[in-house]
Amino acid sequence: MIVDAAHGGKILSFKYGDAEAISQIQMPNAFGSTFWTSPQKEWNWPPVPEYDTMPFTATEDGGVLRLHGPVSERFKYSISKEFATDPSDNSILVTYTITNEGDTERSVAPWEITRVPNAGMVIFQAPFESITPAGLLPFKEQNGIAIYEADTAPQNRKVNANGKGWYTFINHGLMLMKRFQDLEEGQEAPGEAEIQVYVNVGKTFMELECQGPYTTLKPGESLHWTVKWNLVPQAGPGPGAFPGGAPGQRPQGAPGQRPQGAPGQRPQGAPGGFPGGFPGGFPGGAPQRQQ
Repeated sequence: MIVDAAHGGKILSFKYGDAEAISQIQMPNAFGSTFWTSPQKEWNWPPVPEYDTMPFTATEDGGVLRLHGPVSERFKYSISKEFATDPSDNSILVTYTITNEGDTERSVAPWEITRVPNAGMVIFQAPFESITPAGLLPFKEQNGIAIYEADTAPQNRKVNANGKGWYTFINHGLMLMKRFQDLEEGQEAPGEAEIQVYVNVGKTFMELECQGPYTTLKPGESLHWTVKWNLVPQAGPGPGAFPGGAPGQRPQGAPGQRPQGAPGQRPQGAPGGFPGGFPGGFPGGAPQRQQ
């Protein structure tokens, strides 16, 4: 994984050997994997520069990379990112922190946006009727799993879904899997969703997006939200490729059962920690907050 502190702390590359999972198309405000605050209606477009493009400061300690961004002059949030490895399954744990640097109480949700090539398949677990707008992307349903095979259209398209704390992107023999907190209905930010898929016009790129719960922060408070990244060779064609069965049906000892003393492990009760196992996602409830 290559992270660029000079450009908003974006993830620019994620490879298995020489095979790349992240889109390498360089478009203004649309490259790499980034992080924004939700709901989008509060800032509209373009992305807030303090979150998306301005330099972050970087420190490294014991194999853990920490990036800290500037305070937004307009919205009074600062963004931090932490990158640690989990040797139990060769995954990377990306923990995002939003801090309310202002003097008033604010509500916000965390939002990760990952650009990938317009190719392959996007797979997640969600009630088919929860994917909206209905019919905008040609999803297929298989045993409760939603499957989208990349296509093209003369316009931009985006759908929302109430997922189950994970999604997967399969392309060119690689499987990128993200795991995150599974939201209960009503925990999402207004007008937003746990899982979102955006397909840019033509044969350009897609955005695979996930969001955490809408959380109220008092002045000085922070929320911490973690996304677990795995990249492995595809075990076979289609959704049957998942090791250990369909996603969400986690085998004993599956990723998320973190070994004692693993790099990046947080002390009991610390922000962003993982209190035990999780079926298809991270523990429920609001992100841990810290004064």
